[in-house]
Amino acid sequence: MNTEPAMTDTISLLYVEDDADIRSRMAVFLERRIGQLLVAENGERGLELFRAHKPDMVITDILMPVMDGLQMARTIRQVDPNIPIIITTAHNEEHYFLSSIELGIDRYVPKPIDPHFLMTAIEKCSRLLQRQREEEQANRYVHFLLDAQPNFLLVTTDGQLEYINRAFWRFLGFETMESFQQADPDLGGVMITPDGRPLNEQGDWQTLLADREQPIPIIYLSQGLKTKEECNQVPFAVTVSAFPEQRRLMFSFLDITDIGHEIESLRIQAYTDTLTGTCNRARLGGVLNAEIQRAQRHMLPLSIILCDIDHFKRVNDTHGHQAGDDVLQGFSKLIQENIRAEDVVARWGGEEFMIVCPQTDLEQSRRLSEKLCRVLAAHVFPDIGHITCSFGVAQCQPEDDTRTLTGRADKALYEAKNRGRNRVEIEARRLPAMESG
Repeated sequence: MNTEPAMTDTISLLYVEDDADIRSRMAVFLERRIGQLLVAENGERGLELFRAHKPDMVITDILMPVMDGLQMARTIRQVDPNIPIIITTAHNEEHYFLSSIELGIDRYVPKPIDPHFLMTAIEKCSRLLQRQREEEQANRYVHFLLDAQPNFLLVTTDGQLEYINRAFWRFLGFETMESFQQADPDLGGVMITPDGRPLNEQGDWQTLLADREQPIPIIYLSQGLKTKEECNQVPFAVTVSAFPEQRRLMFSFLDITDIGHEIESLRIQAYTDTLTGTCNRARLGGVLNAEIQRAQRHMLPLSIILCDIDHFKRVNDTHGHQAGDDVLQGFSKLIQENIRAEDVVARWGGEEFMIVCPQTDLEQSRRLSEKLCRVLAAHVFPDIGHITCSFGVAQCQPEDDTRTLTGRADKALYEAKNRGRNRVEIEARRLPAMESG
């Protein structure tokens, strides 16, 4: 049997069977292969265990006393529509199959149970769970980036609302995303055009805002879902980004009530490291992700540089943390003075910094890193003297994302540290680079 222990060992499974002999034998078999096994003798007890433990998967017989398996499965589906459910039964009546299809049962295992056949069904459902978890993790990261933005953001797919960021639903008067979803408000009703009419009175709000020939540059939003007679409307500049291959639209609303010091101050707080004046890591995530997508879409080179001040702990230990802060400020200033305007420098963490270099290949980034290495080594920091820095360089490849690209740069930086510091190392993994456009 071709099993995948690493996959099934991570799942929790609820097994429901009224036959004591079958239940005992299968429990022994499953306990050796499943991360956590819950066992019940009927549907009612199975439902209790499901509500208490929220397992990843359910295996159940159909005909059982107290509550049958299909009845239990129907209730479970109401709580979690996506949980994999496997039915085991010796009965082949048509209405059982029809009921199973209606419930969306994932697998059907006949009795007497072939353990190998059952494990194959479990492994297939486990792979489905794994994909769902990977998609959820990716979605959480995207949602984090959207929620980090001060602008109001809406994302729709095939005309349906996919996501609204925290700033927006809070503006609309909701305490949580769940409360917004339950209310399911008509967003076209809170979007008012400069002539004072809600968008939902003029047509589909998505179509109207995405119209490139007759764009609506300014929209007034009614705060707290109140009508225009009940509250002041706040003016927003609207931009729309289309992703045709995904049938997706992103709507961005920028508050323009006070273009000036207040907005600039909020922008700095949201996107800038307060000590060094460089980008913070939250902002860097969006910048790097956008640059990777642009480079891959247009086949342009893109490189990143990770740099780490050598023996920085000694500065803090010998001269104090204030002196360490002064070094970080001077260090970041030197970097910014010696890179291009289109390059982005961000504080990666502690004494580590990242430089994002659009339209720059590996060799160009290596030369820039060597220049920075010399400039930093030659500079005299007040009360500290000379410091050095190590550099790791990586170039974006067609299959890269932020994680893989930064991972290679981090490995190169580790090599620079391991080989004596005060030097530049480029990534060890070399693939054909993107051609410059």
